[in-house]
Amino acid sequence: MKRLFTILLAFVGLSFTSNAQQLDSLKRASLDAKLEEYVAAIEPAGPDAQMEECDFLIESCSDSLVKQYVALRLYDHYFSSKIMGAESVAIHILDRWFFTGEVKMPNDVDLLNARVYADFNRSSLLGAQAPRLDVRNMAGEGVTLYDVPSKRYSVLYFYDTGCARCKIETIKLRSLLETEEYPIDLYAFYTGGNEDAWREYVGERFVLDAEGVNVVHLWDPEIDSDFQRKYGVLQTPKMFLIRPDGKIAGRELDTDALGQILSSLLVEVNLTYGGKEAMDLFARMFQGGPSSPEEVQGVSDMIAGATLEKGDTLMFRQLAGDLLYYLASETGRGAKEGLAYHIDKYILDDTGDVWMTTDDTLKVVGYARIVEDLLSKAAPGTRIKRVRVPGVLLTKSGEKEKVKDLAKIGAKNNIVIFHTDGCNICKAEIAAARALVKADRRSRVFLVNIDQVLADYPSLAAKLFDSFDLSSLPYILFTDKKGIIQSRYETLQK
Repeated sequence: MKRLFTILLAFVGLSFTSNAQQLDSLKRASLDAKLEEYVAAIEPAGPDAQMEECDFLIESCSDSLVKQYVALRLYDHYFSSKIMGAESVAIHILDRWFFTGEVKMPNDVDLLNARVYADFNRSSLLGAQAPRLDVRNMAGEGVTLYDVPSKRYSVLYFYDTGCARCKIETIKLRSLLETEEYPIDLYAFYTGGNEDAWREYVGERFVLDAEGVNVVHLWDPEIDSDFQRKYGVLQTPKMFLIRPDGKIAGRELDTDALGQILSSLLVEVNLTYGGKEAMDLFARMFQGGPSSPEEVQGVSDMIAGATLEKGDTLMFRQLAGDLLYYLASETGRGAKEGLAYHIDKYILDDTGDVWMTTDDTLKVVGYARIVEDLLSKAAPGTRIKRVRVPGVLLTKSGEKEKVKDLAKIGAKNNIVIFHTDGCNICKAEIAAARALVKADRRSRVFLVNIDQVLADYPSLAAKLFDSFDLSSLPYILFTDKKGIIQSRYETLQK
C-alpha cells in the first residue's frame, strides 16, 4: 500500500523530535488530530494494510516517549473502534510493540488489562477459524461445534437469562429469522448455570417458527469448553457468524448487522459471467495468454484471498466465475492446466458451498463439470490411449502416411498433433513440427487430420473424442518412448 506521505510529513514535522511529556495541550490536540486523519485515511485498506501502516508510523518515531504516545493512541483507537475487524489491528499493535517490550505501557495494570483483552479476543478474530467447542444440548448429549466444515452458515449466539439486553436481542433475532427464513444453523448458547431458568427462557422466548433455520440450544455450566476465553464472552449478548468452512465471517454482531451480512451472503443474486469487460480485464492481466499453470494458480489464489477469505462471497463468485470462462476460452497449456487447478480448488471442491443459487448451478458448477470432464482426458502422467489411427509421420528422414498406435510412435520424444483443415494456427504448428524433426533426430511427430478421420472412420473419431479434449484444435501432446504423456495443450511455435 502506498504510504500516506503528505500526512506523515506534517506529522513528523510536528512531533517526532519532541518530548511527549513536554507537549502542551495545543500540540497534543494537533497531534491527535493528525493521528485521527491518518487512521481515517487507511481505514478502507483493511486490517492487514492497517497493521502495516501502524507499524510504519510507530517505527518512524525517533523519540521513545513520542513513540509510546503514538502507539497508545493507535491502540486505543482500534480497541475502541466499533468497526468489525479493528480488534485484530489492536492486538497486532500489542503483540508487535507492547508485549515485546519495545514500547512500554504506562503501568503494570494497563499491561495486564491489555494481556487480558488480547487473550480473550485472539482466538475469535474476523477471518480466523472458529474455535472448537465441546458442549451439551438440552437433552444432556455432547455436541461438538466447528471441528469439521459444514454445508451451511451458522450463528453462534451467547446469551444469559438475566441479561436485559439479551431479552431484547433474542426477540429481534427471532423476528429476523422468522421473517427471512435464512438457511442457517443457529447455536443458541446459554452462558449461565441455572438449568430451570434456561429451560423456562427457551420455552417462553426462543420458540422459533422458521422453516430454513435449524436451532440447537447449548450450554456448558462447568465451562469445560473454555468458551469465555475462546470467544471473548465477558458479557452478553455476543453473536458470531461462521462460514461453512468454519471461519468467522462476523463478530460482535447485533441482529441488524447480522441481517445485513446474511442478506448479502444468502439472498440469491443471479450474476452474469464471461462478459466483455471481465474478459478484457483478464486478457490485460495475462498479456498474450497465461504463460504457465503457476501464473493462473497465483491469480486464482489471489482472487480467493481478496474476497472469499474476507467473507465477500458475492465478489468471489463474480471473479472466480469470470476467470473460469476466460480460461476455458484460451487454448494454451498454461490456461488449461491452470483451469484444472481453479476448478478443483474453488468451484467443485473446498468452496462448492458458495455456489448456492440455481443460476450458479447451471452457469458455473454445471459448466465447470463439463470442462473438468474434458480436462480429465489424457492427463499428464497417464499412458496415451492405445488406439491405431491413420496419419502422417514426420521424421528426420521424411514424411510417410501410416496407421500408428499412438502409444508406439517409436521415438524418445513423440509429439501428436490433432489438426483440422483450413486452420491457420494448425498450419503454423505443422510447419514448426517439420522444422523440429529436421533439427532433432530424437523427436517424431504424428499428424492426425480430424476432418479425414470424421469422414472416413466415424467410429474411430468417436473414440478419439472420448479419449482427448478435441474441443479446440490444434491439440498437441508430448509423450515419451513408453507412451506416457509428458504434457498437453502445447505449442511448437517459439
